[in-house]
Amino acid sequence: MQPMTSTRSDFKFPTIHNFPPFYTRQPTDSTWESQLTQWNELILSYCRHYNIFRIDLHEVTAPGVSELFENSKLKRRLSFETLQEIVDEMVQKGDAEWEDGKKGSKSQAIVYWRKPEDWANLILGWVNETGMNNNNILTVYEIAHGDLAEGQPFYELNQYILLKALNILVKRGVAQLFKGSSDDENMGIKFFNTS
Repeated sequence: MQPMTSTRSDFKFPTIHNFPPFYTRQPTDSTWESQLTQWNELILSYCRHYNIFRIDLHEVTAPGVSELFENSKLKRRLSFETLQEIVDEMVQKGDAEWEDGKKGSKSQAIVYWRKPEDWANLILGWVNETGMNNNNILTVYEIAHGDLAEGQPFYELNQYILLKALNILVKRGVAQLFKGSSDDENMGIKFFNTS
């Protein structure tokens, strides 16, 4: 999980990131609960800052890979097992979702630094503002990567999250999805005028 190339400034880590016990699962329940909350907030902030939607737990807990889960100055790194527990808690809070990967269950996760419902609202607002709500059909690719979407918060949105957001709009009755010929990016979505 390398930070994406960005014009954004470097991420400012909280002071807890320089506290050696932060990288070890604390045995006392109350301390562990506090630690879980701090990791949850840090992961969400970091992922939001760098526009990261998916983490591979094996990759990010390997030595020298992730500045988020390792502090090289302290020579401390979060273990895979502890990160699994942290992500489990994030899943329970609705801030993440497990995604089974090639390396087994609970090895990859989707991070919801913005909930799918919020993405749906942003997309619908954009559709209404640009006048594309008059039975216009767009491809899923155009919404996440098209010229009209450039500069929007959902530009380059993870496809899995995008489809979840679009399905929310379908359930609300403001859009309809059409299956594409080969993959999800070729799917079309028609937006209805609901005003």
